[in-house]
Amino acid sequence: MLTKNDVLFVVSRLPKDIRELMMRYSLFLGGGFIRATIAGEVPSDIDLFGPSVKELETWAAELCNSRGNGTRKTNTGNAITLYNAPRMPVQFITRWVYPDAVGVAQSFDFTIAQAVIWYNRQSSAWLSYCANEYYSDLAARRLVYTRPQRNEDAGGSMLRVRKFLGRGYNIQPTALADVMARLYVAIKPTRLMDMGSETAVSGVLEGLLRQVDPLTVIDGMVMPDENNMMDEQDASQALGMRLELPDGTDEECDAIFGKLPHIPPAATLMTDTETREIFGERA
Repeated sequence: MLTKNDVLFVVSRLPKDIRELMMRYSLFLGGGFIRATIAGEVPSDIDLFGPSVKELETWAAELCNSRGNGTRKTNTGNAITLYNAPRMPVQFITRWVYPDAVGVAQSFDFTIAQAVIWYNRQSSAWLSYCANEYYSDLAARRLVYTRPQRNEDAGGSMLRVRKFLGRGYNIQPTALADVMARLYVAIKPTRLMDMGSETAVSGVLEGLLRQVDPLTVIDGMVMPDENNMMDEQDASQALGMRLELPDGTDEECDAIFGKLPHIPPAATLMTDTETREIFGERA
């Protein structure tokens, strides 16, 4: 699972209405928002997963109505997308539905995306799940392919490799070979041999690579490619909108996780009373 501090950090940066929606329904937060927030990058959107398309449609409609007339909603068949500038786009992923967090995490094609956060109403607590290699691969900025068993476009993972390499991530030969194999098996080997030339084969592979990643489409428009770490201003110009990462207030964090003890700065000498309040009595 994720560390408690990381869960606090991610949840406190979700918009308040998203947190409240997740606390009412069986929604799972997954994908790039968690990875980007923990890694200190700028998230491009919020991906929410659920147990059925019907429930996701209902919850998306509820959020859309609560946000008012300025919110636009589209349904591509892959996801129901809500966005209204300057708020961050929200996607209810309908192409893949899962009843639990493990299924959501295992659907992602790279270990650095295999982290999920959800709210457990029985225990009134935010819970998390992540792959065993999640933190080590994220710290090393290393792409490890997971060979997900899902209905996906064959070229999607290769395009995400390109995107992550532009952000400073790296991929080792074994993982790259796995990604290439997924693309290769999408074409019958005999068909490649019948083409007879590299130019013809290249055309087929290009067609597969140009298939749009369903998790990066907003209102029929491809999100900007973040090669060279596109900053907020550049993204705003590309989308005609301003992306914001809302900060959770101290009051909101306390409401989610309970009030944490005040810890003075390292340079400040603590009194004996403060020391006992934070660390307890010495043995």
